[in-house]
Amino acid sequence: MLVSRFAARGARGRPVERMRKREIERLQNALDERRKALLVKSVRTASEGRASVSEGGEDYVDDAVNSYTREFLLSLSSLEQKQLGLVEEALERIEDGTYGECDNCGEDIGLARLKAIPWAQNCVRCQEDMERESGGPGAPGPARV
Repeated sequence: MLVSRFAARGARGRPVERMRKREIERLQNALDERRKALLVKSVRTASEGRASVSEGGEDYVDDAVNSYTREFLLSLSSLEQKQLGLVEEALERIEDGTYGECDNCGEDIGLARLKAIPWAQNCVRCQEDMERESGGPGAPGPARV
């Protein structure tokens, strides 16, 4: 049995890759597990950040180390919160039947990509284009002579 959204057509009228209900359930379970892990890690990181606040009385080196540790833990928490948001958005897309469709072009994201990154919002082509434009992870480095 196929999930209805995947039996339909994509935003550009082309058939969207059909995923079996079992595949959707596996990806949903992976997203649920990632969500739980992020929630636990986020709470732990926030607790560690609060615990790293010093009572004072140390020298300036200790203060600097404590400040760096606190900022590092808070930045981790921020990254975890961002990923948690992406995971929750993916779970919402499963519920509303739009999971697996690229947010940018409307084409099929592809099962292999969703298995690798279940919270992916874009197909590989659009993600590479966006990273190239922003100078992100997939962007080519400076030319070497």
